Amino acid sequence: MRKSRGFEGELIIEIPKVATSHCEQLPLIAQLFIARMGYYPKAMHHYYQRPNGISQAILLYCSDGQGWVETGGNVVQVRAGEIFVLPMDVPHSYGADAKNPWSIYWMHLGGSHCDAAAAAVMERGGEPARAVQVGFSEERNALFTHIARTLLKGYSASNLLQANLALPHYLSSFIAPEHFGSQKQSVRDASPTEKAILYMQENLSNSLTLDNIARSVNLSGSFFSRKFKKDTGYAPIEYFNYLRIQKACQLLHFGAMRVNEVASAIGIDDPFYFSRLFKQQMGIPPAHYRKNKGIYGQ
Repeated sequence: MRKSRGFEGELIIEIPKVATSHCEQLPLIAQLFIARMGYYPKAMHHYYQRPNGISQAILLYCSDGQGWVETGGNVVQVRAGEIFVLPMDVPHSYGADAKNPWSIYWMHLGGSHCDAAAAAVMERGGEPARAVQVGFSEERNALFTHIARTLLKGYSASNLLQANLALPHYLSSFIAPEHFGSQKQSVRDASPTEKAILYMQENLSNSLTLDNIARSVNLSGSFFSRKFKKDTGYAPIEYFNYLRIQKACQLLHFGAMRVNEVASAIGIDDPFYFSRLFKQQMGIPPAHYRKNKGIYGQ
């Protein structure tokens, strides 16, 4: 017996068309908003098939048990602590495992950026056709509950704004789960990129090279550079320089050090190079930054 709903302890929130139309008229949330959402615990026999897809992205986060998603003839297993997000208009079917049915938090996302949101979550796992491991977080579940409770109060403009402005924060718990509650990792469990960033932060006063950083995570320079840029969007030294200028801003804003002393404190011996690097990133020279206490003042 297959079914799409009717699970003990379930939650389902159907957003009326008039409310989603209202979302499309509110500039702050028009590009990404919730069209439906819910929670199915131990969803035995749960099954959906949509031969033509739907005009919304579908988020499926498995918190217990397991299930599967089929797209384009490819069946993907989704296990506890994993997420799968279907883009809009993609034919699909999905369902709970027959022996160990999943518990899932789910959302249908509307707006012009719903596919961009789907891609942001799924690209963290590399191949789009694979479920992404995101683990478990009480903070994430609390965000879901907050959004649901807000929508259950009704669909006034303030409720729609409150719920949907929390949506990007909820999605970020999947994109960067290491920043959420129980997702905090030990250094031993961190990825090479995360370890490298920690190494950079601990060596802001030193002049690091690509080889220095790569050796700190036991990788070759070329492989590490490719992986780091894939994970962060930046080359390692570029990222390190951003961290150094961030530290320089703090020293200039709160301290009494001269500009050349600030440069030395972040491992740059040439004050002229420091000034060029600072202006390149911040748009103004360090002396101007200090005089005005930042670009926009205090």
